[in-house]
Amino acid sequence: MAIKKSVRTLLLEQLEGENAHVTFSQAVLGITYKQAGIKVEGVPHTIWELIEHIRIAQNDILEFCKNPEYEAIDWPEAYWPDSHSPNSKDELQNAIREVREGIEEMKSLVRDSDHELQELITHGDGQTLFREAMLIVDHNAYHIGQIVLVRKLLGSW
Repeated sequence: MAIKKSVRTLLLEQLEGENAHVTFSQAVLGITYKQAGIKVEGVPHTIWELIEHIRIAQNDILEFCKNPEYEAIDWPEAYWPDSHSPNSKDELQNAIREVREGIEEMKSLVRDSDHELQELITHGDGQTLFREAMLIVDHNAYHIGQIVLVRKLLGSW
């Protein structure tokens, strides 16, 4: 007999990202500082740009979910880094760590039964925690796929 899973549990599984694609951690495993900034001909973004874009967008979504005083950043300009490559190994590692921490933070919000998944976010215009968590799932999956593609083109996958 199959056990029914709650929507909360299913959402947490999607945030883990292991059902249909590689996780963020798998996609960046072993990526070097040098590889992160290599521009592949015909590909619009470097791995660094993709990691930073995930981090910036995810942080913005989390800020929106938590902060009633939230102010939107400029789209699309503010969602992308200024540079094709990180300034240092530490900057790359910090960005990777922040993406992982952001995923964990959204999982904590979803896990917290005090947060009703379908309740409208009071300072939004129709958004719910469920919608914002799925936005992270969908957005991250899209760009994780791009990271994998760039790594394949670089011969590092």
